[in-house]
Amino acid sequence: MGMHNGTLGHVVLNVRSLKKSEQFYQSILGMRISDRNPRTKMSFLSFGREHHDVALMELPRRAKRIADKGIPGLHHFCVYVETPKEVDALVPILKKKRIPIVSGPEILEVARNRSVSFLDPDGNRVEVACNQNKFKPNSRSKRR
Repeated sequence: MGMHNGTLGHVVLNVRSLKKSEQFYQSILGMRISDRNPRTKMSFLSFGREHHDVALMELPRRAKRIADKGIPGLHHFCVYVETPKEVDALVPILKKKRIPIVSGPEILEVARNRSVSFLDPDGNRVEVACNQNKFKPNSRSKRR
């Protein structure tokens, strides 16, 4: 069966410091805080179209993220922008703020999108990419 027109609703990240992570996502991705839940120690951030695109949940002080043990992490999540220039314009900002760049800027081999990946304050990998080929599945399938 599957989902034919699904789209990612939001991502919830475990973080060590709500304040530090809020500042990161506001200053680097331009998100705004749409809501907070002090009881659950959560912040909700939005690009402006949805209530939240990313939620941050502060971990208890002694919580550990270790591969196959403790609290699981994720490999990365991706934010799409409209043009490759937007991807490239982010690089000097990342460098100026000494934010570790994991890969890029580059043209991805399979998707053929301009992309840069970097780490947030908790080591979560964030990708920003221009998804020019989003609705061109035929051009991708021919290369397989």
